[in-house]
Amino acid sequence: MLIRHADAADLPFILSMAPRLAGVAQLPWRNDAEIMRFQRDFMTFCLSVPGSQSLLACAADGTRLGFIHVEPAVDSMSSETCGYVSLLAVTEDAEGKGLASALMAAAEDWAKAQGYGLLCLDVFASNERGRAFYARQGYAAETLRLVKPLS
Repeated sequence: MLIRHADAADLPFILSMAPRLAGVAQLPWRNDAEIMRFQRDFMTFCLSVPGSQSLLACAADGTRLGFIHVEPAVDSMSSETCGYVSLLAVTEDAEGKGLASALMAAAEDWAKAQGYGLLCLDVFASNERGRAFYARQGYAAETLRLVKPLS
């Protein structure tokens, strides 16, 4: 496996991962179209953040297997600039093969190279598999947003 910087030719692959990212949201008060619209809009926004970086995991033959997108953010408690993992996805065939861990390690290297003391991320609360993965990587919950549908 090779991890490399993504370029414009990789954008269709990255955007094609939106259903994988949206698919982990188990939010009964939201419909599938709303979740997918959010995911596509969020991806489009993140990919345009100045100073951000997308990294791609590829097989030896160049087949794209997954990606991570990292960007500068402001830590809400210290007000210092930190790294933020806005997107992480691997293909279904690549699950369980260590690619996500390798991509997270690359994101941590990127954040350290920027001089950041923190790397943070958000995950759907219902994404138990993702939350367990991030816990194994050393990430811990700092805040939790609660929602109550009113209709």
